[in-house]
Amino acid sequence: MRRHLAAAWLAAVACAAATAGTITGSATYRERIALPPNAVFEAELQDVSRADAPAVVLGRARLDPAGLPPFRFEIPYDDAAIRPGARYAVRATIRVQGQLRMTTTRMHPVMPGQTAPVNVLLVGMRGQLPPGPQTHLPPATGRGAAPLAGSYEGELPGAGGPILWRIDMAPGGTYVLRRTYLDRTALDRQVDEIGRWTREPGGHRVRLEGGTGEPVWLEPLADGTLRKLDIEGRPIESTHPDRLHRLPRPLEPRLVVSGLFRYLADAAVIELCADGRRLPVAMEGDYLSLERAYLALIGEGGLRGGDPMLAEVDATIALRPSMEETQPLRPTVIVESFGGLQPRSSCASPTVGPPPPR
Repeated sequence: MRRHLAAAWLAAVACAAATAGTITGSATYRERIALPPNAVFEAELQDVSRADAPAVVLGRARLDPAGLPPFRFEIPYDDAAIRPGARYAVRATIRVQGQLRMTTTRMHPVMPGQTAPVNVLLVGMRGQLPPGPQTHLPPATGRGAAPLAGSYEGELPGAGGPILWRIDMAPGGTYVLRRTYLDRTALDRQVDEIGRWTREPGGHRVRLEGGTGEPVWLEPLADGTLRKLDIEGRPIESTHPDRLHRLPRPLEPRLVVSGLFRYLADAAVIELCADGRRLPVAMEGDYLSLERAYLALIGEGGLRGGDPMLAEVDATIALRPSMEETQPLRPTVIVESFGGLQPRSSCASPTVGPPPPR
């Protein structure tokens, strides 16, 4: 009888062990700062399959105190909770006295049962203020109030899956927005746009408008992040992530550009329809196709060199050296593919036909 009981107990232990899984990994951050001794690190294994429902936490690892990076962790989970076809990810945070100091801003996908460790990158929360009932920034009272220019990134839910948002907001009121659809193939995974951003009177919301689709509303918060609002500028009632966190590096968008192109005395510039910036055009890539089409129209109907013509090009906007050695790098249009040129047209009439004969 005792042998039967011992065998049953051993079988139960073996069965329990067989249903326990573990995700291992390490986390670090790039900021050159030291954490206080009371910092706490946590990593979670989450089921992120549904964009319209909160992520389900399947397991958690905690380091208290966090210690020094890299933070090595093991997240235990129950195999019975794993669903075929579901998507799983690891998210991590560092908190000090309950206040968020660092967090992951993008998905780190994992497959339950994998043996390879996952490497997680944490991003510091800039401009941390003590928690309190007032979470949004005070109203803007002048040019120097609550500066917003900078780069922000965060992974937000979308209708078909998670989307990695990256926004660069320039001091002059222009922006670059990149949306990376993490559930799509490489062909249509990334979409870039440019436009202008404005801060509404009172300073509690920011509007991004690029001429395509609905405007984007954001709310600056006291911890230095931006909260994504709905299409009417209201907070989204959900437990899903809605924050964009500050980053140090700028974007170089690839997109279709419409603008008023001018060429004179070996100098080429284009005034972008989307945000009004006047940028130099690099003489590389498919630039010669644009220049030849422009020169072919000179003399027709009184057109002269330097007159604006509405151009459409597939382009990258990249930082390049200025013509003056003492000046910093400046945004420059790199023509990847020439689309069309239309004389006597403005940005208000952006219809562009096929390129003229060469």
